[in-house]
Amino acid sequence: MFVSAYEGQCAAEEKRHTSAEKPAVNPRLALFALALGTFAIGTGEFGSNGIIQLFAADLDVSIPVATYAITAYAFGVVIGSPLITLLAARVNRRTLLLGLVVLFLVGNGLSALAPNIVLLVVFRFVAGSVQGAFFGAGAVVAAYVYGPGKGGKAFATVMGGLTVATIAGSPLGTFIGQHAGWRVMYWTVVAVGLLAGIALVAWLPRTDDLHGSPVRSELNGLRRINVWLMVAVASLGISTIFAVYTFIGPFVTDAARRDAALIPIALAVFGLGMAVGNYLGGRVADRYEHRGLIWGYGGVLALLVLIGVAGGDLLVLLPCLFGVGATMMFAIPTIQVRLTGFAPDAPTLMGALNLAALNLANSLGAIGGAVTLEAGWGTLSTVWAGFVLTSAGLLLYVVTVARPKRRRPTGPVLDDEQFRRRPTGPALDDEQFRRLAGYGEEEHVEAGRNLYTSGDDSYDFFLLRTATVDIVRDATSIEPERLIYRGGPGDFLGELNLLTGQQVYLTARVTSTGTVVRIGAARLRRALAEQDDIAGLLLAAFQERREVFRAAAGGALEIVGRPDSAETLELRGYVTQMLLPHTWRSATSSTGRSLMTAAGLTEADLPAAIANGSVVRRATPGTVAQTLGLTYRDGGGPVDLVVVGAGPAGLAAAVYGASEGLVTVLLDRSGLGGQAAKSARIENYLGFPDGVSGVNLTHLAMVQALKFGVRIHSPCAAKGLDLSDERRPVVVLEDGARIECRAVIAATGARYRRLDIPGWAAFEQSGCIRYAATEPDVRGHEGWPVTVVGGANSAGQAALSLAARGATVDLVVRGHDLAARMSAYLTDRIQAHSRIRVHTGSTVSELAGGDTLTSVVVERPGERPARLASRALFCFVGADPVSGWLTGVAKAEDGFVLTDVGLPAGSALPYQTSAPRVFAVGDLRSGSTKRVATAVGDGASAVSSVHAALAAAPDLNLHS
Repeated sequence: MFVSAYEGQCAAEEKRHTSAEKPAVNPRLALFALALGTFAIGTGEFGSNGIIQLFAADLDVSIPVATYAITAYAFGVVIGSPLITLLAARVNRRTLLLGLVVLFLVGNGLSALAPNIVLLVVFRFVAGSVQGAFFGAGAVVAAYVYGPGKGGKAFATVMGGLTVATIAGSPLGTFIGQHAGWRVMYWTVVAVGLLAGIALVAWLPRTDDLHGSPVRSELNGLRRINVWLMVAVASLGISTIFAVYTFIGPFVTDAARRDAALIPIALAVFGLGMAVGNYLGGRVADRYEHRGLIWGYGGVLALLVLIGVAGGDLLVLLPCLFGVGATMMFAIPTIQVRLTGFAPDAPTLMGALNLAALNLANSLGAIGGAVTLEAGWGTLSTVWAGFVLTSAGLLLYVVTVARPKRRRPTGPVLDDEQFRRRPTGPALDDEQFRRLAGYGEEEHVEAGRNLYTSGDDSYDFFLLRTATVDIVRDATSIEPERLIYRGGPGDFLGELNLLTGQQVYLTARVTSTGTVVRIGAARLRRALAEQDDIAGLLLAAFQERREVFRAAAGGALEIVGRPDSAETLELRGYVTQMLLPHTWRSATSSTGRSLMTAAGLTEADLPAAIANGSVVRRATPGTVAQTLGLTYRDGGGPVDLVVVGAGPAGLAAAVYGASEGLVTVLLDRSGLGGQAAKSARIENYLGFPDGVSGVNLTHLAMVQALKFGVRIHSPCAAKGLDLSDERRPVVVLEDGARIECRAVIAATGARYRRLDIPGWAAFEQSGCIRYAATEPDVRGHEGWPVTVVGGANSAGQAALSLAARGATVDLVVRGHDLAARMSAYLTDRIQAHSRIRVHTGSTVSELAGGDTLTSVVVERPGERPARLASRALFCFVGADPVSGWLTGVAKAEDGFVLTDVGLPAGSALPYQTSAPRVFAVGDLRSGSTKRVATAVGDGASAVSSVHAALAAAPDLNLHS
């Protein structure tokens, strides 16, 4: 059957993409492989039509019964293809195409072996099931290969395989069947299909940019009335092809009164017209959308009248046959453009529906022609049947979907408070808008349509040409729908989760019909890499929008729990570190209790998270990350560098690695920023004269990493290393997943130590003991006594932060000199602060209280123990290295990792461990200086060693 697609499918398929650059691929070879596949499919289908009588004779059935094999194939296209498309919705399009080739080989091979008509019918159904899915997925791959602005050309090339099948493959298949037997014909199709499979394996790009769509997104397309209207338009209008093609033989012999030997010439002329129409139609559809269908249908109606009036003259008939083939194929790309425009989140399914519609057109055209012949209206009367059907299709199109009527905006009304909270920020000028639009595809959108929906796995970036779009937070169990932002012409839609891969938490609803430019995530990354001024503007806008959305859209992720629970604090710390928009609701508040009642939660379920309608009981950072799509998912494509640990050293390594062309994955077991993110303020970091909070520094580094295409997954804990192939280390995750790469940088740092005091675990569980001084940790202690234990910078920063919030702080330091391990600027401020008391040479020996901490006992040699009132204890007493996962790597006695000159035999590369291609940086490294700036320097410098190690084995390339 005939199918077309549009490069907009490529944009719709570019979801949650992770690589910033398209892998090297030869477009001509890739498109040839796809065309060879469509040629094999077309030859198998059309070749069968010419050997029906051979089925009947060999299988001892009548010709009408033998035609069931042809009907079964059509049913496979109509029923099997959409089903396969849905079942394989999430499968990478390249993988899907290869699987479809296997199914095609099986279906045709079994057809060649069929011992009876029943099994032949079954096997033809299997073979037909491949067709729609192959064309839909193939169109997506073709558009990807050619890139922005060339989708029509790419698809026309792929469709060339089918048109060649109508011209050469069909008569060749029939010839083989008639002279060597119908079974040999199917074996020939298998051979061609096998060649196509080999070509696809060799020449299709291996990239995660071609992964599939969520099943829900594909199914959502079926809910749109305009999709079904376009199916009807296609079924009616394209039926003319079959009202003419099916009866070309009688046209030549009966109407034109010429010898049957001219029939192949007439068929070839018709097929040539189809090829020309396909070539031109793909280009017109890219530029003019709906006009291609009107021009195609209008042209064929004029040609049908000419055939009906003067078709008895062969000199008139042959040019008209060429014209009918050309004008019908000219219209088909527009049909697919409109289908994917109405359901851009279901591109492959739309391709399968297109095939289903064209098979229905086959039946309608053949039946319409047969009815006119049975009525005795003459051979050329079949063209009038086509005229009626195409006229009906054109009329339906013009009345319903050619120019959709504007609808009233369906979004909520903007009130003054919401308008004040909307993101403003940087805007694209006309020249920047034009440049950025070159990376995407323009499409027409109707009022009422959702460009993306809360809960989708991912979404695309949109430029608004003439459309108006509302960004809304969906209604929750206790709050109504809320308008967050309204974008109009010249604006753009998108924020930070375009780069993080986080699940969509807002809905974009078109409120005014118009045009938009859709840019998939992979193409957006390419734009960020190639357009410096646009990259800076968009990243600034994304960050500003995230800050606004964190408050305005917080209802998309709601956390409810006991405020003094350690689990709750851990969860709140994680979502804060990851910049996740959320709303915190205390279980003791009225809104918290209302949320618990609405969600069916009990005290035993706390802390809980409600994300996009999903309730996560006893929530942890891991379960919330999994719900939001932030955990590591296998199949992300080849990896050059895995950085384990997202503290300052790990973030620096990831930024420098990705910016220098390495495909980089960054993992962390808890959140981003490491110990630095837990610091209230870092005042001696270069470039920040007023100081910078650990959280803000982490956020800036994260955005920088995302800009360069780093794939960040957290929480995601490494369990071990597989070094069986020293040139391809494998990071083994706790869930069993394995990440093969070319190099590993270990930056897992150290974990805070706990004090060996009775009751420590119980008070830790109740949230009275903290290991950080971030905003959620220090909040709520205003006016209360607290204890800080530790003598390094992190303890000093915590003491000052708490005192600044109004707490009375007892700073307990084991050493006798506060300045021994703490920077001078901190010791000066601490000693001058009226709400901080310093206890040097002292230790905490006892904790007291019931459900919550009330006091601590501090001991100093030679003095009586002192009981100090304390509501909370903040512990910063050093750390132990997180190095247990580094199996097979040499470590010092204290567990820190030995590197370069610290190794017994030494190392040629700085930061290299005893394992080839495994490097260690930051606090994890034995002998390192425990400062943020030093850790950043380690991470950046280690990337140079990675390049040196990779250069030593230039033959190894996971991208080949």
